[in-house]
Amino acid sequence: MPFARIVRAALAVAAALVAVGLVTPTATAGAAVGCAVDYEITNEWRSGFGARVTLTNLGDPLSGWTLEWAFTAGQRITSETWNGVFSQSGSAVRVENASHNGSVRTGGSVSVGFNGTWSGSNPAPTSFAVDGVPCTGSVVTAETTTGAPAPTSTPTTEPSATTTTTTTTTTTTASSASSSATTAASEPSAASGTFPWPTASRKPAVVLSADVSPDSGVDALRLGLVISLLVAAVGLAVLLVVRRHLGRVGERTDERP
Repeated sequence: MPFARIVRAALAVAAALVAVGLVTPTATAGAAVGCAVDYEITNEWRSGFGARVTLTNLGDPLSGWTLEWAFTAGQRITSETWNGVFSQSGSAVRVENASHNGSVRTGGSVSVGFNGTWSGSNPAPTSFAVDGVPCTGSVVTAETTTGAPAPTSTPTTEPSATTTTTTTTTTTTASSASSSATTAASEPSAASGTFPWPTASRKPAVVLSADVSPDSGVDALRLGLVISLLVAAVGLAVLLVVRRHLGRVGERTDERP
């Protein structure tokens, strides 16, 4: 029957489209992350010092950042800070961007400064991190990956693949230049009025991460296409069965005297 052949052909095409929709691979783009930090002691006097910390973004552009490090000799940051929002808990220091320097382009730099106190020794910190990513002075690029979604007939829960970057920090330079305490404190004191200590609420920062998820919109579109094709195939099959049944009933009626 021509109609039966048409229905079978339509079912075959629908099955092929469903198979293509289920096995089409999805590609995830890579993300470049990287940073370098230079820590410089600009002034030092008895029990006090001034320092400048310069962050260089080597990865994708930042729209907000959080710089962290830890002192190793009990140093404490005073209320005289500039170009950032400082907070300290024990030896751990956290600096969030100010309102005017949150955006840092690839290859761009931003500097923050502060005055602090020390006793006994004043070594430079040996490790820094930006948004939780250790600064190594090099760029790490997540490789593009390709994968196929699992068949819908046997749903399983699989852990998402992630790329974790574990590195060590760059070393920083520490230079001591003797100067008077009055001259060292004058500039930070003027700037501290612009960036008060401490700051109110902390805002979420952009996390430099290599984890990349597939586009949920594309998955939803593909699922809708598969469901539509399945519904069309079932409808055609039902129509074929009904047509055959009606044909048999008609033949039986014709055979009766």
